[in-house]
Amino acid sequence: MAACEVLSVNVHSEERPSMTFPASSKDRVKKINEHIRSKTKIPVQDQVLLLGSQTLEPQKPLSFYGIDKENTIHLTLKVVKPSDKELPLFVVEATDEGQRHLLQVRRSSSVAQVKKMIETVSGVTPETQIVTCNGKKLEDGKIMADYSIREGNLLFLTRFCIGG
Repeated sequence: MAACEVLSVNVHSEERPSMTFPASSKDRVKKINEHIRSKTKIPVQDQVLLLGSQTLEPQKPLSFYGIDKENTIHLTLKVVKPSDKELPLFVVEATDEGQRHLLQVRRSSSVAQVKKMIETVSGVTPETQIVTCNGKKLEDGKIMADYSIREGNLLFLTRFCIGG
């Protein structure tokens, strides 16, 4: 029976410093995924491990790929493209009535576009709107994706007076 070889597995990523993890040649690739997750907080399902041009499968042992201490595994992340479908969001006015208006907003919509939409349903001009979502004030020059919006989020509208 062959002895189990102890390895130091090197993992390289463009975005992070190189990492080295102890492993045995019989360990599964998933063990390396877990080491990476514990060190970087990158969820296992978002990791792609490559040896050369070959994608490593989590259930296979390191020995399957002939990984030894001379090899470097490359870590990349799965690109998850956020959907740009329309999201139904409610704008809640900060008035005694707390009126709600439904907007169909895309993640790619600019804050300026959303403020114009709010003006059409509320009559409040963009210059006098303070709009918040998820506790953050929406700033001109940004897009809705910058605020991690999801279907069902609420936008809160407060008016401020110009010139008092």
